Amino acid sequence: MSKLDKVKKAAEKGKVDKLITYAKDAYKGVRLAAITGLGEQTESEASLNALIRMMDNSDPDVRREVAASLGSFKGSYVETQLQYYLFHEKDETVLDEIKMSLDNVRNAK
Repeated sequence: MSKLDKVKKAAEKGKVDKLITYAKDAYKGVRLAAITGLGEQTESEASLNALIRMMDNSDPDVRREVAASLGSFKGSYVETQLQYYLFHEKDETVLDEIKMSLDNVRNAK
C-alpha cells in the first residue's frame, strides 16, 4: 500500500493524528494529500489548528492547499484567520484561494 493510499485511508477513518504526521512527509504529494484530508475533518479542532499552523509554510503550493482546506470549516475563528492571511500573503495564487475559502466560510454561516 502506497503512502498516498494510507493518507486516503486515514482521511476516510478520520485519523487526524496520522494525517498531521503525513502532512510533514518528505514527499510533497503526500503532504498535499494529507492537507486535503485534514480539510475533510471539519469537526476536529486539532485538524483546524494544524492547518492554520501550516499557513506559514514557505511553499506556496502547501499554503494554497491549506487555504483551500480551511474553506471547508465554518465559524468566526476560521474567518478571522483567513482575513489575517489575506493581508499578509504575497503569492497571487494563494491569495485567490484564500478569497474563495473566505467566501465559503462566510456563506456557511
